[in-house]
Amino acid sequence: MSRTAADRLAALTEGGARAACAMIHLAEGGHMRLVGGHNLPPGFEPMQQVPMSSTLAGVLVRTGFPLVVSDVEADDRVPADAPVRAVGIRAYAGFPVRDPAGAIVGVCAVMDYQPRQWQPDELTAVDNGAQACTAFVAEQRAHEAEYQQRRFLDTMLDSLDTGVAACAADGHLVLVNRSLRERLNLPADVTDLDRWSTWLPITTTDGEPVDPAQMPLGRALHGTDVRGNEFAVQTRDGRRLMRINAHPITDHQGNRLGAVSVHHDITDAHHAAHLQEMLSRAKDEYLNLVGHELRTPVTIIVSYLELMAEAEPDTRAADLVPLIEAARRGSERLRRLVEALLDLSALDAGRTELTVTDIDLVTVVNGATCANEANAQAKSISLTQTTPARMPLQGDPRRLTQMVTALVDNAITYTPKGGAVSVTVSGDDTTAVIDVTDSGLGIPEHERPHVFDRFYRGAVATELAIPGAGLGLPIAKLIADRHHGTITIKPSNGRPGTTTHVELPRNLPTRGDTHR
Repeated sequence: MSRTAADRLAALTEGGARAACAMIHLAEGGHMRLVGGHNLPPGFEPMQQVPMSSTLAGVLVRTGFPLVVSDVEADDRVPADAPVRAVGIRAYAGFPVRDPAGAIVGVCAVMDYQPRQWQPDELTAVDNGAQACTAFVAEQRAHEAEYQQRRFLDTMLDSLDTGVAACAADGHLVLVNRSLRERLNLPADVTDLDRWSTWLPITTTDGEPVDPAQMPLGRALHGTDVRGNEFAVQTRDGRRLMRINAHPITDHQGNRLGAVSVHHDITDAHHAAHLQEMLSRAKDEYLNLVGHELRTPVTIIVSYLELMAEAEPDTRAADLVPLIEAARRGSERLRRLVEALLDLSALDAGRTELTVTDIDLVTVVNGATCANEANAQAKSISLTQTTPARMPLQGDPRRLTQMVTALVDNAITYTPKGGAVSVTVSGDDTTAVIDVTDSGLGIPEHERPHVFDRFYRGAVATELAIPGAGLGLPIAKLIADRHHGTITIKPSNGRPGTTTHVELPRNLPTRGDTHR
């Protein structure tokens, strides 16, 4: 209740009771706070901070009943230190002001400077004033409850990470919560649905513009439920995928009050689902490839063992040697495949630590090249080296030998008879470079991004039935990665063949980092 309204109500109560003055108090802690009055005695207001127990209003609040005093000086209910004594009040009539629950929260009272017998109609006027105050208090409490509920809802909506926007029936935006407002950097002039629909930086998931008339919040305001629609929204964090649901807001009679839209950021979930799909597909492909590569040598071994088992008991041992040799080759191929798989898994998981020492890369390359000379000679392939006298660097000599051996072996495998393979070592003060170049079949441009994938076999390898499990290059790449280096396939620039390019830092950052 405003002070002006309380003063007017006090004046009406005073007139109805034909009293000299009137006042309205509300309880506030241990005191009574004067909220309205008319013709109050001089000096009465400054005395309002006295304890409630010293006032006539306090007596009324304590007893819970109206208090009617015909003569203050003759009534022992009046406290000795009551403010009314100090200002010359002799008669008093007060009625309780109650809250909606019935508890006394204040007093509406009239006073006079002469002793008097209050008449029934006069007391009724005071009671009516108290009832009017009670109505004011109930309305105020309702407004306070509504305000607190609104503050609670606003605070709750602002605490959500999910974006929420709402508009009234006339299209005025009544809410854009903190999450959505901050994500969109919402301008201050976006205050209605029309401006919202034309400003919102939204497209379809394919990047196509969205017609403002098809915006979810606008559709909901016109009575359409929007569920599960996915859009791309440009936010301060970049392009995000959002699932937007929007619904009309109606009262119990079905009258439209507005609409609300809820914006769920599904970017991370969408990305996770995509990764899970890729992982599932890769796992299936991995199992299929592993199964195929393992099945081939096992089939060879079993077939030749069955042939030996079917041989006549008196078959000469010399006649069985080719079968035994074929089974041995199959078992050797199986052993190499299993070892390569275990090695690849250990390198990938970081279970194998590098033994880093100061080495000469030229010595490593010479050793790996010499190990492949027999294979090159068997195909009449020219195998050459171009290296400086020395190329010191820090690394694991066994793993680097394994890497270069795999690269040279791969080059020889995919080079036809009579071709050439060259190994070149170069570098500067910080980086060592190894280039393995062949005059072989080459790698189509669309296959180059996949050559380091596990079990990857290009179309040429499949068509020509070139043996191999597709593990050499993936292992070589892991070794280069563990040495903080890179390995790539360089463009052929129109010439036949392929160049595999390796760059290695000559000084590793720390010994501990190489073990990751």
